[in-house]
Amino acid sequence: MLPAHAQQAYTSNTPAEDVLQLDATSVTGSTAPASGVVSSDKFTAPVLDTPQTIQVIPRQVFVQQGAQSLTDVLGNTPGISFNAGENGFATSSNNFQLRGFDTSGSIFVDGVRDSGSQNRDIFNVEQVEVFKGPAADNGRGGPGGYINQVTKTPQLQNFNQASVGFGFDSYDSDNRVRTTLDSNRVIADGTAVRVNLLALDGGVAGREHAELGSFGIAPSISFGLNTPTRFTLAYQYVKHEDVPDWGIPTAYIKGMDNYDGVTRERDRDNFYGLKSDYDDAESYALMARIEHDISDHTTFSNQLRWSQNKRDARYTVPFGFTPGTNIVDTQTQFYDRTNVTLSNLTSLVTHFQTGGLKHTLSTGLELSQETSDGERYATNDAGETDLFNPDPSRSDAFNPEPQQSNDVSIETVALYAYDTLELNEQWQVTGGLRAEHYRVEIDSLNADGTPQGPADGYSLSDTTLGGKLGLVFKPAENGSIYASVGLSTLPPGSYLSNPDISRTGNNAFPGLIGQNNDAAKTQEAVNYEIGTKWELFDDRLSATAALFHTERRNVAISGKTPGEPDSPTELKGYGKQIVQGLELGLTGRITPEWDVFGGVVFLESEREHSAYLDAARREASPGDYGTFTSTRGDELAFTPDTSANLWTTYRLPFGLTIGGGARYVSESWLGRPDDADRIIPNGRYGKLPDYTVFNAMASYEVSQNIDLRLNVNNITDELYATSSNWSGARAAIGAPRSYLLTTTIDF
Repeated sequence: MLPAHAQQAYTSNTPAEDVLQLDATSVTGSTAPASGVVSSDKFTAPVLDTPQTIQVIPRQVFVQQGAQSLTDVLGNTPGISFNAGENGFATSSNNFQLRGFDTSGSIFVDGVRDSGSQNRDIFNVEQVEVFKGPAADNGRGGPGGYINQVTKTPQLQNFNQASVGFGFDSYDSDNRVRTTLDSNRVIADGTAVRVNLLALDGGVAGREHAELGSFGIAPSISFGLNTPTRFTLAYQYVKHEDVPDWGIPTAYIKGMDNYDGVTRERDRDNFYGLKSDYDDAESYALMARIEHDISDHTTFSNQLRWSQNKRDARYTVPFGFTPGTNIVDTQTQFYDRTNVTLSNLTSLVTHFQTGGLKHTLSTGLELSQETSDGERYATNDAGETDLFNPDPSRSDAFNPEPQQSNDVSIETVALYAYDTLELNEQWQVTGGLRAEHYRVEIDSLNADGTPQGPADGYSLSDTTLGGKLGLVFKPAENGSIYASVGLSTLPPGSYLSNPDISRTGNNAFPGLIGQNNDAAKTQEAVNYEIGTKWELFDDRLSATAALFHTERRNVAISGKTPGEPDSPTELKGYGKQIVQGLELGLTGRITPEWDVFGGVVFLESEREHSAYLDAARREASPGDYGTFTSTRGDELAFTPDTSANLWTTYRLPFGLTIGGGARYVSESWLGRPDDADRIIPNGRYGKLPDYTVFNAMASYEVSQNIDLRLNVNNITDELYATSSNWSGARAAIGAPRSYLLTTTIDF
């Protein structure tokens, strides 16, 4: 994370970003938050003095890297991993885990949960905030933490910035052109408008036949920016029309169980889908926010946000490979879901003293309604194709009727209070509670209208309590040492963005047998953390370290009665999942010319449950276990024990900036991820191999208004798998050595 007083570390020469050079105390909701300053008013202390691991990824960093999606940006935080296949298929790298726990249902935009499984472009994003560990800041959530994207809003300065990027590589993929515009105009005293535009067209790096096509527009207007009362109205529309790709058979990937030496790395761009496949997504969002400074010490705010994410996709994937014949089996699956969220957030932040003790108190009321409507389809055989010469026209396009549907509605009402109490110059207490009343209704129906699962559907109402408490000791003004505990809850039926391949029965959401069973207990996630944070070199550089221990409790486990294979599959009991480790971070400016942004995390994970539950699971799914008899003590799937990232740049005196970075992810077990009802023993299908990727960048300031930048990604052209389906039949692969040439013009 960035030190609160070192915002200049990631500013550029563009007027838009010069505005961000603000001290933390001068940042208000009317201005895009400066790098290193979180946007949520629920955080009542500076990041330096907040007893929690927080990483703020500023726009300047991911612009330098040529990042285009949220997935690209999250490569800057250690502890992110990906899973795919059932419990992630139809999402590819959009489905990710944080510290071993699925976090795809905990993505927020401007503090509001943004449900949906689709590519998330960052053309209208000012910064990305990563909050690690459960804390219930925004309600129900997973143990790993959550992600918040802060959108761009108008500023009191005129600027226009356009960029055109051209991407290419040496494989049979189409070249790529990406154009963006960020225009801000002051139209009256205290009133400004801002418009962001996106156009993207071309292929996918290193993937033949796959295509990307995107359009986005995000206008906003703010009134009273220099007054005690500020109002912002913003809209965003994004459309994606892609020919999707879901990777290659794992016969190509050394270190995986299905690796076959007959494969050739030069064939990595082979496309095993169909030209008629599609992945169409449309996202709409409308936000209105008002802020009023009641006094110099108290601010009231209210935000109303509506969003809709609709995705309709058809994927054809490699499903199996027969060595010796070089024949690949393929199958087609579908995704069809619409998520709608309406929320209203009200907060009051005040600073006051009681008995000589200083308080920063944030209280609020939050109301939300979320709905999810999905169609469910059977899997279809897409035929066989040749490993080395796959035919993308081998099967005609077909659009079957859905066999099932499911509708979900979630309503929440929450009250919260967070406070930072300064006992003296060295000791602080930060914490708070959130009480949330939650109601979910689920209907899962067959095409003829008969119920799939419970006859009367599913209804559950619960009131939960979560929060956090931390003690902070400041041995010096520029440092802190802390200990904290955080608690969040996850009632059954919460998984609106979690694994969903829109298949039939209990293969996909809502399931209704295990973790989504209406008789299941509410899950609890508890995080214990001790750490330290320091701002060094005159507050230019932030160094952090944290030890953490996270427990996910009341994990419902379903199965059959051991020894009775004809018994029904039903809820049998509960287990626990534990992840603990050490995280280190270093961010900021080492010298006036040298910037660095990096971190590393070391993890240990473990499943805890009884021998009876293992036997029940094995009775229900003997194929999942094979010759294995136990999963107790196993590590969580797709949870590497080590991951690290580094990005650094150096500015030379004649307008040239050079930079580079690396990302390392250690190997991890294949299997069902943490939120799946089925459990796969470690070793049943092998491991996802480790990988290291190196990237480089050079930018040159041609003139005061024109910059040229060249990014070279995957310099060594390594063939590596970023994720796999649970059984290791197919893998999504990282981009090969690829190039992105970008021209940025300020006018």
